[in-house]
Amino acid sequence: MAIYRLKRKSFTMYDETDNLKRMKDSDILAEKKKQAPGYGGVISNAVGGATIGAVGLGGAGLIKNGVFNKKALAAAGKYGKLGALGGAAIMGGLALKKRNEQSKENNFYNKRLEYAQRQAKRREKKDWKSNMTQRDGYSY
Repeated sequence: MAIYRLKRKSFTMYDETDNLKRMKDSDILAEKKKQAPGYGGVISNAVGGATIGAVGLGGAGLIKNGVFNKKALAAAGKYGKLGALGGAAIMGGLALKKRNEQSKENNFYNKRLEYAQRQAKRREKKDWKSNMTQRDGYSY
């Protein structure tokens, strides 16, 4: 995890949008906005967390009370439900946090892209007008 943080600190939130400054106007105008991530990853992570929690705590209930008696099976069901709820909440919450961070990054990029596109359109319009009005034999 420390490697991830060191790698993450070497970048800023402006690094990706600074590429817009190096692009040509035609490329900026052709650039598409980033879409907001969906909730599919959140749901799948919640289901995976529920499965892991149910199996883990259900197995703990079996081990705690012996393997093949009614009390052990009831404990496995009880602990399995608690594990499923806990696992779904933890994994779903982490996935939701990651999705929200990605959404914020996409919104930031889209705002900078909109501004860059407005400026590119302005420059294109200015260039077109100067090319049309400063020709030989043109009377304005």
